Amino acid sequence: GSSHPIDERTIVGTSDSYMIADDTRDDSLLTPIFHPGDVEEPLNKEIEKFRKSLDIIETYTDPFLGPDVEVPRNVAKWHGLPQRLSYPEKDFTNNRFTKEEDMTDFDALSPYVARKTAVQYARAKNAEWLPEGVSAEYHAKQRAPYEKVGTLMGTLREGEKDPAIVDLIQPALKVLGSIVDLLSIEADGKIFRFYYHGLIKNKYGMSCWAQTLIRDCGIECDNVVFETGFRKRDPQYDGGDPWYGPY
Repeated sequence: GSSHPIDERTIVGTSDSYMIADDTRDDSLLTPIFHPGDVEEPLNKEIEKFRKSLDIIETYTDPFLGPDVEVPRNVAKWHGLPQRLSYPEKDFTNNRFTKEEDMTDFDALSPYVARKTAVQYARAKNAEWLPEGVSAEYHAKQRAPYEKVGTLMGTLREGEKDPAIVDLIQPALKVLGSIVDLLSIEADGKIFRFYYHGLIKNKYGMSCWAQTLIRDCGIECDNVVFETGFRKRDPQYDGGDPWYGPY
């Protein structure tokens, strides 16, 4: 396997197979290598005796494994590189763009403050390892084609709403209450977009329930889309830390 690339299990003969323990082995159940009276059987026994008498197995070095790995010659050649068990030690500030004098000295902070500061950096889009504005610029660049076309999906823009359908789904809207705002009705009145204000962890379940409520109003509904803008988490319910950061 990758963690031990050299197969050192030498099979000398059928009776010496590594798969059968000495205390449970029954030679009568094994398929014999040589049939009774075979002329090569005495020669094979001599070879087995010779190989067992070797104290040191001849080895060689493989260029793929490096000069420090000795490979026994009685095993099949293995092509590849040994598994990396650890990464080389590097300075923990090697991936930062911040100047050394502007870096946060975590060693000088208490464990609680250091952990809280690290969580804030991990959740922030622009932290010490990125210059200010790089992440926001990348996000705007990714959104540029959609902003140019003016797509509705994935945004909080309002679209067309058929007043007749809106009147028919009023019972569903009253049940949902202030948790959602209707943004648009798409696909000939079969897809409904809402601005969802509830918890992200309940988003999928609420959308399925909203679809059921709309169908109970007698309206054919293929899908309900809950838009949340750029909100992706519930800060008040993520481990109790309300920090929402500059995104």
